[in-house]
Amino acid sequence: MESADMGDLPAWRDELKALLGNEARYYPSRLEASFPRILGKIVSLWGKPELDAYFNELMLTDRFDRQGFPDSVAMEIFHLSSIHAGLHLSDKDSGTGWTGIQDAELYRKAIQKDGG
Repeated sequence: MESADMGDLPAWRDELKALLGNEARYYPSRLEASFPRILGKIVSLWGKPELDAYFNELMLTDRFDRQGFPDSVAMEIFHLSSIHAGLHLSDKDSGTGWTGIQDAELYRKAIQKDGG
């Protein structure tokens, strides 16, 4: 687990749930438990175009020494990315690493089926 000021977690949780509104069911509890610093950064960037770039940094890296996120955390990040992209704050031409993927579960299953 990353080190973070755990006193901030309840405030981050409340703020993100409020920001998610009707999509609060996608609150990233596994991300919170394992990567609280990342959760804090997501909350601080929510509603800003920079968050879409941050999601891309999280999910698409050119560093080969990274292990990557557990599947459950990656799915939570995907859902947050999709919800945030729906706010249409980023430049249309920039897109995200998730451009064109409408359903994360279907995509994950397709990748597994194809052996990827």
